[in-house]
Amino acid sequence: MRRLQAGVIRFASVASAIVHALGVEPEPECRLGQWRITLTFRGLGATRWTENDQVEFALEKSAIARAVLAADRRRAMRARATRAIEVIYEDATALRGCAVVARWECVVTAAANAAVDVDAIEP
Repeated sequence: MRRLQAGVIRFASVASAIVHALGVEPEPECRLGQWRITLTFRGLGATRWTENDQVEFALEKSAIARAVLAADRRRAMRARATRAIEVIYEDATALRGCAVVARWECVVTAAANAAVDVDAIEP
């Protein structure tokens, strides 16, 4: 009988390195899960950007995250550089006394980042 695997594995040092390399204020939340890396940007107003700007920003930031993962000394982290990165924008506002939260999500595959030149991006 196979054992059920449960638990949370956190790589705080890698997540912190990714957040630092992204250079975005306010700092995004970075989660390194088993199958997907999640970058959550809050309070940027990105949900109101044009679709093209949203996608460009997501591609750029996911490429930076992949570069940080690929440069890590641990093989497990380097392997994660080929996994999907989910980019989420969340913005909150008050509209006629009601709290309104807008959310935009994009899953960036490794193939989508192949065309992005990471060296040309300034962190």
